Amino acid sequence: MTALARDLGIADNVTFAGRVPDGEMLAMLNTADVCVNSDVGNELNDKSTMNKIMEYMALGKPIVQFDLAEGRYSAQRASLYAKKNDTLDLAAKIVELLDDPVRRAEMGEFGRRRVENELEWRHEAPKLLAAYDALWRGVEASRTPQSVET
Repeated sequence: MTALARDLGIADNVTFAGRVPDGEMLAMLNTADVCVNSDVGNELNDKSTMNKIMEYMALGKPIVQFDLAEGRYSAQRASLYAKKNDTLDLAAKIVELLDDPVRRAEMGEFGRRRVENELEWRHEAPKLLAAYDALWRGVEASRTPQSVET
């Protein structure tokens, strides 16, 4: 990626921070007008929400990402969705948001409210516990000896 940035003539405008401490990451994200999830569409990414999507939403940041099933489910109106793996469309969506501060604010607020009112742990924990409970009941039921009639 560093070589590509150099070849494209954008190396002076791009920082590849790698893994950074949480506080440093938060400071960087708080300077962003638009957050981008450039994960390409594949079997894993289509079915998984990356942590960064939740972090962007919790910070009230509008998002641009490729149109993947789980990303769309999680972010909903907090994100614009580029055609799957179409980098030119992704770039166009980024510019579209950069040019529209009112829309960015609305999307960011929607994401923040969604995290607070629907997705944070206090809302999700009961669902997860209920799923484990249902699975456990199924295991217990399969272990119960069945009566045999003669």
